[in-house]
Amino acid sequence: RALLRGALGLSLALLLLWAALFLYGSFYWAYLPAAAVLRPLHLAFRSDCDSPGPELCSFPSANVSLLGE
Repeated sequence: RALLRGALGLSLALLLLWAALFLYGSFYWAYLPAAAVLRPLHLAFRSDCDSPGPELCSFPSANVSLLGE
């Protein structure tokens, strides 16, 4: 009886997981747009800090123009 109850619970969990993945994939495919703008991105950061070591002194940043080349 316990084995039957465990098999039923496992099959129900797998069915719910499959349904969740299917619904997520359907939503992703139907509503999210494809990438329309592809531009190279060159990140800049400072490395002239006072502390010795491989750490960066700032967060990476970039300026990106979406109007054209």
